[in-house]
Amino acid sequence: MKIYDIAFVGMGASALGTYKLKYHNQDCSIIGIDKNFNNPRDNFFAFWMTDWMSPFKNLIKNQWIKWEFYYQQQKITHESIISPYCVIRYQDWKKFCLEETHNISFKENNVSKIKKNNDFFEITLDNQEKIYSKKIYDSRSVTMESDRLKQHFIGNIISVKEGHQIKNARLMDFRVTQDQGLHFIYLLPLDDTRLLVESTVFSKFLLDSSWYQNQISTYVEINLGIKKYEIVDTEQGVLPMFEVNSQNENNYIQIGAKGGATKISSGYAFSFFLKQLASEKGDYHSYWDKWMDKIFVKYLENNSKSDEIFMKMAKKLSGEEFGSFMMGNAKFSTKLKTIFAMPKIGFLKSFINSTLS
Repeated sequence: MKIYDIAFVGMGASALGTYKLKYHNQDCSIIGIDKNFNNPRDNFFAFWMTDWMSPFKNLIKNQWIKWEFYYQQQKITHESIISPYCVIRYQDWKKFCLEETHNISFKENNVSKIKKNNDFFEITLDNQEKIYSKKIYDSRSVTMESDRLKQHFIGNIISVKEGHQIKNARLMDFRVTQDQGLHFIYLLPLDDTRLLVESTVFSKFLLDSSWYQNQISTYVEINLGIKKYEIVDTEQGVLPMFEVNSQNENNYIQIGAKGGATKISSGYAFSFFLKQLASEKGDYHSYWDKWMDKIFVKYLENNSKSDEIFMKMAKKLSGEEFGSFMMGNAKFSTKLKTIFAMPKIGFLKSFINSTLS
């Protein structure tokens, strides 16, 4: 009976990063288990440039020194040369993390059961095969609670044959219907002919895929004035906007979103698990950031008309301040500015509710 030193249950971005940064050159036996390991998906992982992300700058597919917010007739533009907004694609990350591997093998299966047996774990696969390992990193998807707030989205990469003139990233465009929750369009110009256009909703309940697709097509044709285009790729996801309580004990470690890497107020996770890996600290987020996020999400839950809040926050902060706040390395003065951008009565109620909950 072979007992591996390490088993990765799920081979998403966090598992790949953990393998690359901790075990790539180690003399140990490793197995990665993921039913969709060879799926051609190529998700975007976005972040603002920070010191801990700079080692991966050669993997950056696109970056923007300007990003925009839209609400009714308002437009706010941020700019930062020092901390541009960047994206890395999943397939590039996977290739980087697995290049020149010598100590890892893979199983394309789902895991149906994990059982602790004295000094090792017994992992039962969906075909009833059993794998044994001394240590487990579990990065499977978070179980979404039906009564909790979620960020859910579908995005299309569209190819515009005649090209487009959009140069800046649009992080939030609220000039869309708000009848199903807080809804905005997220848009990234990838080159002169391709755009990523995502319909994103903050709400407790997921919607039929046709709803997001209708929002995207309406936005592209009406707001952007683009009539002729082709959808060349699609991505979708559901992210928790609630605190995930990870279970790490006896060599069983939850990582990525399952381990609490997601910043619940924004959905960003990629840079946070890399920061934690680099520092080897226990928590992905500071106590104060988690406290502020919890209050902010509580406000979103209790106020259906919340789109103005994001605009007020964007207006209060500079590009570098906004990026630092989103990446969890903001100065105290920036955090105060963010708090003062919140409606005072609503913020106070949310503070009380989050404290009591």
